[in-house]
Amino acid sequence: MAVHAPPASGKLPLLGHIPALALHRLSFIESVRHEGPVLRIHLGRTPTYLVNDYALYREAFGDLGTVYARGRFFRKLVPLLGNGLGTSDGPFHMRQRRMVQPAFHPAKPAYDAALLLEVVNRQTASWRPGTTVDLAREMDRLGVAVITKALFSAGSAVGEVRAVQESIADFMVGVGIRTVAPDLVERLPLPVNRRFDAASDRLERAIRTVIATYREEGDDHHDILSMLMAARDAEGRPMSDRELRDEVLSLVVAGGDTTGHVLGWAFHEIARHPDVERELHDELRDVLSGRAVTTDDLPKLTYIQRVIKECLRLRNPGWIMMRRATKDVRLGRYAIPEGAELMVSGTSMLRDPALWPEPDRFDPDRWLPERAKEVPREAYMPFGVGTRQCAGEHLSRMTMAVVLATIPARFRFRPVPGHRVKEVPLGTMSANALPMTLEAR
Repeated sequence: MAVHAPPASGKLPLLGHIPALALHRLSFIESVRHEGPVLRIHLGRTPTYLVNDYALYREAFGDLGTVYARGRFFRKLVPLLGNGLGTSDGPFHMRQRRMVQPAFHPAKPAYDAALLLEVVNRQTASWRPGTTVDLAREMDRLGVAVITKALFSAGSAVGEVRAVQESIADFMVGVGIRTVAPDLVERLPLPVNRRFDAASDRLERAIRTVIATYREEGDDHHDILSMLMAARDAEGRPMSDRELRDEVLSLVVAGGDTTGHVLGWAFHEIARHPDVERELHDELRDVLSGRAVTTDDLPKLTYIQRVIKECLRLRNPGWIMMRRATKDVRLGRYAIPEGAELMVSGTSMLRDPALWPEPDRFDPDRWLPERAKEVPREAYMPFGVGTRQCAGEHLSRMTMAVVLATIPARFRFRPVPGHRVKEVPLGTMSANALPMTLEAR
């Protein structure tokens, strides 16, 4: 027999949990995590449920979109991002996923370590010892540079690539605000809204122009956009220009934003843990011996892979995701009514002390084989689950490995004294700033 989920603590008269979630966001979700696997959250008239159990998360969020559709969070994104993989549902989502996925297949991706290394070297060419850089912003820019290079490698797209790279930061700030703030905020004549509108216009023009250019040229540039344009669905139909635009924008947003955030956190943790920095450099010395990393080297960089896995656990960008029940349904033993919203925090679950000993401690060695088996394999889902799993996971992991095998060989990073690093949960979970002074290695 299905039971009703208990309410989460912290509810206020009339206002419910709106102040707690709006003001404290991730910390509120973590504070009530122990109260039950499913909790009722009062956020207005729509029934909302916080899912704290990884098995129930997999059940609901791994659904094809027939029982649990995209939730309120994603519905606010559709007017901003279009109907790409990150926002679509049902049969259309499956059609698009089958057409997009081959571009990221590990066996024959539209990129390699040499391409990624070229981008890393170009983005860091101006760095000099003794200067201070904000690693959070620098890694965000690097993440965008990687995905745009993998998307559009043609020389004819250089101008549009630059426009995308120069616009995406203001665009993402606007998207983040619009996903968590009341609708009224986006209509106010605020500087952040004007910057968002201008960035959105530049992105739209750049993406449409590069698609038109590729169609006119008719060449295979051996990049992601060329593969998307060549893809056909089960009925032999290609993507329309609108569908290509939506997928390109979704990939730029998801690929640049999340990969950059995790890399910033990685350098933050490496700088705070001399033992991690030491072991990372021992591995680079033993595997690379001072030369540049190649695709064949990546499987041998086992410690770097553990650092990446631990960053994805401790600093996972997915602090909030939502689904909507399309009918009355039972989730575990809990009754979920039609139209209810489900909310889950991947970040919170990956810090659950019931699963992860000392969850707030950065410890790459928790991913040693003998220790990793202590946690259920299915509890680790940094890139999502099922058909909603991030299509660009392979590119993201490869980018992080190439960056961590390259930049630390040139520089040591020292945090600026007195700066307090804070988590900033907007559309994804980033850092407020990560100012660090560069030292030559």
